Amino acid sequence: MKAYLGITVNDYDAFLTEQINIVSAAIEGYCGRKFNVASYIQKFYKDDFEGPQKFLETYHYPITALTSVEENEEPVTDYRLQTAWGRITNDTMFFLCGTEVEISYSAGYAVLPYEIKSVVYSLVEEKYNRKISGVPLNFGNDVQRIAIPGTISVDFDYSLNTNERKNKYGMILGNYLNVLDSFRSSRVIIGDRIAYVS
Repeated sequence: MKAYLGITVNDYDAFLTEQINIVSAAIEGYCGRKFNVASYIQKFYKDDFEGPQKFLETYHYPITALTSVEENEEPVTDYRLQTAWGRITNDTMFFLCGTEVEISYSAGYAVLPYEIKSVVYSLVEEKYNRKISGVPLNFGNDVQRIAIPGTISVDFDYSLNTNERKNKYGMILGNYLNVLDSFRSSRVIIGDRIAYVS
């Protein structure tokens, strides 16, 4: 982040770290998923579904390694794995015929997608520029300063648009929501958050 901003001193390290964490959490929340590689154990219970399932989708994807698939603590070996979407298809029968299915796997991007990285860089840069110029951090994403030298300066926030108000992450992610839309998941997010830029 400091290299991107051209910062060589340590004066703003704590501030930049905090902003990276805020933006990373907002991206995870908006997208409903994790992006860094991590290991997971995910359980599916019979009463989680209306009936038997031919395939299961993991909460996290893309899958980088599948350690095991078990149904009622018995290994399932006849399955197909679609790594990009985290989909496991049972080739011989249906899942969830018993009480539970447990999947052990690793998922995430070894190299963060450029779109995600760009959003983090851009948003943290906006906050950093506001901090060093004295503009309040809680302003929206489009702030203009009008100044008469030696007399007065006024900051105007032009970003109070519907894009920033249509969901709870709009004020943090601003006009970048459309960039993140292709990474959104309808699955449940679980696990610990890890910052996307160091």
